[in-house]
Amino acid sequence: MKRKDVIITDSIIQALFILLKEKELSEISVTDLVAKAGVSRSSFYRNFNSFENVIYSYFMDKTQSWWKENEQAFLYGEKEVETSVFEHLLTMKEEILLVYQKGLYYPFEKHVFDCAKGGRSLIDKEQAYLTARVSGIICGLVNEWIRRGMTDPPAYVAGFLRRRTDYKAGE
Repeated sequence: MKRKDVIITDSIIQALFILLKEKELSEISVTDLVAKAGVSRSSFYRNFNSFENVIYSYFMDKTQSWWKENEQAFLYGEKEVETSVFEHLLTMKEEILLVYQKGLYYPFEKHVFDCAKGGRSLIDKEQAYLTARVSGIICGLVNEWIRRGMTDPPAYVAGFLRRRTDYKAGE
């Protein structure tokens, strides 16, 4: 992406999060957003197809950058993936809590699933179910963590990814 495009998309993303602090998504128009971002309507439509896509792009860009920075450390066992995931999410705490409070959790969940998928098309049935399982567990843990204000340490939450539990109804 060209530097100019990065500046434009970053401006749109920042403007949307600022506006979401002030009002509900249904009260925000493209005109409001581009005025706040200082860009044209065509810049918005050239880069995004919806407000949800803006939110999704924010989380994907942050997570892809984080992964690129840490991938080698993960591969060589120098860094633990599970705890690092939650440490990474903690760096986006303000934005995650905001989209959760505004009922816009879907773009975040889609980002988690797409990251778990890792760019694969998932034609293989077994791989598709395993990916759904992992992303579902992560989304469930993150959802509970958010509900609790993201106050528990990342290592504590990550421990539940490693733990095998047998669910027993009524206990």
